[in-house]
Amino acid sequence: MLTVPGATREAFRTSLIVAVVLGVLGLVAGYLFGAAGIAAFGCFGLLLGAANALMVQRSVLRQSAEDLPSKAALVRGVGARLALVTAVSVALALIFFPTGLGTFLGLALFQVINTIVGSVPALKELRK
Repeated sequence: MLTVPGATREAFRTSLIVAVVLGVLGLVAGYLFGAAGIAAFGCFGLLLGAANALMVQRSVLRQSAEDLPSKAALVRGVGARLALVTAVSVALALIFFPTGLGTFLGLALFQVINTIVGSVPALKELRK
């Protein structure tokens, strides 16, 4: 059984907690300002971003466990994931236009959260 290294697991957990808190705050703000639909799709985008990050971790673990890791297989996996996430986001944006655009907002927000949370330990290490 493959396990995610502790620092990576902790960073993902922190990203997930921050995303949930921001999602709840976004839903409350969206409800108060009459944009609950956009906020709900934003939460779905956060969920989609978290699912993508989790799939990335599993894909990297699977490839690194191989005797001969294949860069081509990793690239195919990245392409398939990006195609799936993009297709879902575009479909929601088109079907539920304009509120469905909140999905892209949630995806972007999760990527920012994940990048910041993931880079803070590296920056702390560099300062030592």
